[in-house]
Amino acid sequence: MRRIVTLAVLLAACPLAFAQAYKWKDAQGVTHYADSPPPAGTKYDKVKTSGTVEAPAGANPAPPPAPAAPKAASAGPASDTPENRKKLCTTLQSNMKILSKQQKVSVDDGKGGQVALDDAGRKRQVETTQAQMTLYCK
Repeated sequence: MRRIVTLAVLLAACPLAFAQAYKWKDAQGVTHYADSPPPAGTKYDKVKTSGTVEAPAGANPAPPPAPAAPKAASAGPASDTPENRKKLCTTLQSNMKILSKQQKVSVDDGKGGQVALDDAGRKRQVETTQAQMTLYCK
C-alpha cells in the first residue's frame, strides 16, 4: 500500500520538476506568464522554472505569512501517518456530504477563481472521492 501511495506522490510531483513557463506582452503592454504558449503569432520568451520559490537577488525578505486556515487540499504531500489518514478521511467524508446534496457546488479553477460543477463534473468528483475513500478510510 505504501508503494502505491509513494508512486502516486512521485507521479504527481514529476511535472513540477520539468515545468515550462512562457512570458509575453499583449497589445496594451501587459506582461503575461503562463504554462502554455500564447496565441499563434505572439512573440514570447520561454522561462525555465526550477520548481522552487526563491526571492529575487537583493530583495528584502518578507516576514513569514500568518498561519492560514487549513485547506481541503494541501500544497504538498503529507506524510503517510494514521493521523494524516484520519484527517484526509474526515475531509473526504465532508466532501461527499456536500457532493450528495442537490445544491450548486463550485471548485477551484486553478487560476484563482471558482467554476460551478455541472452534472457530469459532480459525477466525476463523486467517483474520485469514493475511490479515495476506499484507499484512505480503512
